[in-house]
Amino acid sequence: MSKKGEILKIAARHFSKYGYKGISLDAIAKEAKITKAAIYYHFKDKAALYEEVLLFRFENLIKSIEENLPKENPEMKLKSYIESFGDFLQKNSCFAAILAHEFADNGKHMSENAIKALSKTLNILTSILNEGIKKNIFEMENPMVVQMMIVSTLIMHQTTKELRSKVAGFIKDYEVLPEPNIKDLSKILSKKILKAIK
Repeated sequence: MSKKGEILKIAARHFSKYGYKGISLDAIAKEAKITKAAIYYHFKDKAALYEEVLLFRFENLIKSIEENLPKENPEMKLKSYIESFGDFLQKNSCFAAILAHEFADNGKHMSENAIKALSKTLNILTSILNEGIKKNIFEMENPMVVQMMIVSTLIMHQTTKELRSKVAGFIKDYEVLPEPNIKDLSKILSKKILKAIK
């Protein structure tokens, strides 16, 4: 891995744990065993480093969604969209936490380029929903609401495991079902959303 790649990998872990405001370039440099000046050699500032961390992941998320998108009907496309999103978050564990921090800050630290990259996922979903509406398979739905259902559920799953375990410890009146992994959750979610919009 190149030094720039190593910096990006370490930075992603720090952004996922502490959010944009909470990270220190000094701490990233220390972990990478370089000087802070070496970070500035590759990135203009913290904002540029953060933008690249986000863009790299958004670009790979979009690529993953598009590569897995079937040619079949809109139902299969929507199922694939949700499951590809979940699979990507499973393979890129820090990305869910980075997004959770960013959503909590209302996108305050996202560059315009990162926002445009995020919007590409919504464009894909909107296209799938519109196709389903034209074919009388889906009812008219606000794509942003459907996107929030998908993304919020998957991100919450990836970032709240310890909290869910603590809460489950207080449930006495019924048996708590086994904890689904994100792959199973993606399948459950796709069934629920398809049922809701048909």
